[in-house]
Amino acid sequence: MYNNGKKVSIYLSNINFEASYSYMESREFKLSFIRVYSINSFDSIHPSICKVQKEWIQSLKRYSTMITESGEMQRFNFFRIQREYVNNL
Repeated sequence: MYNNGKKVSIYLSNINFEASYSYMESREFKLSFIRVYSINSFDSIHPSICKVQKEWIQSLKRYSTMITESGEMQRFNFFRIQREYVNNL
């Protein structure tokens, strides 16, 4: 949660793909952001792009684990594995 009380939810997807998807929405604007292979990225405020991005993220949530409020064991295991990856680099 931000200092102003706005809630943020973070999910880990159980689907393995090389992209990160972000979507932000407020009363004033909508923004979609896609990062592919940690090299290329693009963002858009176009209503059609934002709509499709929001729908895609909503569909991914069915196959993901929310780590901001629950899933302590999944969160622990995820970060343990990430630390192992970093240590092996």
